[in-house]
Amino acid sequence: MTGEIVVVDGARTPHGTLLGSLADVEAVELGRTALDGLLERTVVSGAEIDWVALGNAIQAGIGQVPGRQAVVESDLPNETPTTTVNEASGSGLRAIALAADRIAAGRAEFAVAGGFESMTNAPWILPDYRTGRRHGDATLKDSMIMDSLWDVNLDVHMGEITERLVDREGVSRDAQDEYALESHRLAAEAIESGAFDDEIVPVETGGGTIDIDEGPRPDSTLADLAELPTSFREDGTITPGNASKLSDGAGAVLLADADVAADHGLEPMARLADYELVYREPDEFNEAVGDVVASLLERNGLEADDVDAFWINEAFAAQSVYVMDRLGVPRERMNPRGGAVAFGHPIGASGGMLATSLAYQLRDEDVERGLVGMSVGGGGAIMALLERL
Repeated sequence: MTGEIVVVDGARTPHGTLLGSLADVEAVELGRTALDGLLERTVVSGAEIDWVALGNAIQAGIGQVPGRQAVVESDLPNETPTTTVNEASGSGLRAIALAADRIAAGRAEFAVAGGFESMTNAPWILPDYRTGRRHGDATLKDSMIMDSLWDVNLDVHMGEITERLVDREGVSRDAQDEYALESHRLAAEAIESGAFDDEIVPVETGGGTIDIDEGPRPDSTLADLAELPTSFREDGTITPGNASKLSDGAGAVLLADADVAADHGLEPMARLADYELVYREPDEFNEAVGDVVASLLERNGLEADDVDAFWINEAFAAQSVYVMDRLGVPRERMNPRGGAVAFGHPIGASGGMLATSLAYQLRDEDVERGLVGMSVGGGGAIMALLERL
């Protein structure tokens, strides 16, 4: 074993918007669908998979060890060791990083990693009711917000924290809307061109088979976006049009030691060259994205110009504009097939879905090197470097 990690293959479901095309599919079923879709496209048998790591962030009411549930429901052997990872938006990519570490340590030859999420099916919860209540009102809380979009340390929504970034860095509403509009355009063009066709695993729903991403609005205009009300401050800049959509989905990649892949006659899609995880103060999770990119590039002797594609999750257009400005990333290299502003950000799934998309781009296009990653609630960010073989 060389210690070199390769991405053998990847698979993802389509993105489904909140209460949209995937609304009647539970989170675990989305995870199961991605796993089985991945297994179907490789000659590696389920019995050869040494470990599975799956991210999932919104776990209220989902049941015991959701990653394990997905494996048991899939075509993988029930004996397959499984770990569930919850690191907010970074869950899916953190699972991939853990799988890479396990292979590098010689504790696995093949590992599957990614994540799944159904924001649509996140339940409402009733806190402080274990001991009952004699009288008075009771307030339901949305676990989708509580478990994934709310910074508990600061007791504030991630959107408000991003408005603070806007204040510090002077990111204009116009810049955010322009970025968002381009994200929708690029996403719609990618769908129309069939760029995602090979990577998508169809999902069976009560309404039929879903095999295309939902979310992009190519007919939107800057005037349309300018009319949207702000979401977190009356005098703010962030709106439903320039922030990531709430959504559903799943994605996973098959990782292997390069020598083991060669012994199996496999033709991997990409090399997982390195990854990095950083944390700042909770109020600075947006800035952490810039930190993690800069750190990863420096450690690998690279400049931003050496990276052909930045698949950095668009939690907020303001964050993406900040990262481009800070690092000098051209717009055409930032999420070149659109991002979460158009498709959505199914919290724990995004790492697996984005890594899959980047791997396919590296395989299919004249692209040598790409970064994939995202901010992480609590002040963090995670990023991985993938290279064409």
